[in-house]
Amino acid sequence: MSQLKDLKVAILTENGFEQSELTSPKDAMEKAGVTVHIVSPQSSEVKAWDESDWGITLPVDVTLGDANPNDYDGLMLPGGVLNPDKLRLNREAVAFAKHFLESGKPLAAICHGPQTLIETGLLKNKTMTSYPSVKTDLINAGVNWVDREVVVDNGLVTSRSPKDLDAFNKKLLEELAEGIHA
Repeated sequence: MSQLKDLKVAILTENGFEQSELTSPKDAMEKAGVTVHIVSPQSSEVKAWDESDWGITLPVDVTLGDANPNDYDGLMLPGGVLNPDKLRLNREAVAFAKHFLESGKPLAAICHGPQTLIETGLLKNKTMTSYPSVKTDLINAGVNWVDREVVVDNGLVTSRSPKDLDAFNKKLLEELAEGIHA
């Protein structure tokens, strides 16, 4: 079991992430002592979507082109409609996320966040949840989709929406503490 204070986690995002789905897990990880980097194709900052309008702007810690997934112990993918739709079309972003599925490092995705993971081709036979509008996409990718507040499948943590953030954050921290899953 890892000491959380020794871990470094990437939050991979684009403009249009759902504000609470990035800030709540980020705060939970940082309070537990995890070093968190916002990684993005954007070079300096990313802008949130906050329910029905644009929200806060956050600095990008590492641009995607400079980020090495081997430097991170885990990955978190916030949702929002715009963010994962942009990431899933970005080959570098998909390759970055794929590293975590292949290596067994903890990976957490909430709401629409799992859309990026579909593009990896590695979700067959995984049990996951998501925002309801992503259900069919995940099933078509071979996922056993279930409607629960949080689902864990061998280090892969998924949740449905901001209302599930407490459960999502708790499981994210547990999986990070467990480390790599074989």
